Amino acid sequence: MSLRILPQDQLAQSSTTIVPFFLPESTPPYAARANRFNELAPGHALEAYLRLCAAISHAQAAAASEVDVAAPVREQRYWDQCALHDLPPLGTEGWPRDPVWRTLLAHLLATLAADPALPAETRTVLDRLAACDADGLERRATQLLSGDWSGLDRAEAPFVAAALQVYFNRLAAQLSPLQVGNPYVHAHGCPACGAAPTASRIRPGADGLRYLHCSLCETEWHKVRSSCTQCGGTHDIGYWSLETEDDGRPTERQQPPMRAEGCGDCHAYLKMLDPGRAQNGDVLADDIATLTLDLAMDEKGFERAGPNLLFFPG
Repeated sequence: MSLRILPQDQLAQSSTTIVPFFLPESTPPYAARANRFNELAPGHALEAYLRLCAAISHAQAAAASEVDVAAPVREQRYWDQCALHDLPPLGTEGWPRDPVWRTLLAHLLATLAADPALPAETRTVLDRLAACDADGLERRATQLLSGDWSGLDRAEAPFVAAALQVYFNRLAAQLSPLQVGNPYVHAHGCPACGAAPTASRIRPGADGLRYLHCSLCETEWHKVRSSCTQCGGTHDIGYWSLETEDDGRPTERQQPPMRAEGCGDCHAYLKMLDPGRAQNGDVLADDIATLTLDLAMDEKGFERAGPNLLFFPG
């Protein structure tokens, strides 16, 4: 692997009418994501984990289609105040979690447990979660959503996160754009649920505009390219990508689908996906498949600015 910096003039975007955010669609993204994980898996150094993520995504798709998630009834004043003060209406610290998220988790665990190819160590983790009582599951969810992962069980976390992703995704899909405030006020947090982005992507059909992709509910909100997603800085932004080599010889140069955007001011970075360079590209799947790029950015002194809730290193 070699690390290559990209000139910013390759990333110039044209002027267009900007849609500030896109709420999740009525059809969940999980089935397509599972296909992408399986597409990326063969021969990959992380093939086994990519296959597991594909299975988790399939289980998410099944849970989303078979478990109804209804948004609690709130007074109109609540929605108005959230929009007026640019607060995420599904903010994870204030929104009262419905126990249905645990139903989603139970469905997801049962679907995964039925897979005969599941590794024994993963099955042990699923059994442990399935035996956990409601209070224990709620504590795990609260800790995960708080971002304080110091005592988090890293083996259990992706499965708890997967259920919470379905829950918040289905809630966000029911929001009206009028219930969501200005995404530019708190640019690093999702305007629907407040969670940090996993990465950004050049959104198809949006004339080259870049949108941050929520790690939890999968809302996307606009962020100007060549500006830091963490501090907003614009004068010391660099772009890096990895190029593969075969027997020490560079392969034919191709623009990689996933690149890293790093800020020299705050030393934060976030990856950016260009779906035009990868058919069926997916932010979460392509992010995990390019962990080598994260290692390279860490070696250069940059800190990642957003999580992927299907992967908890440590």
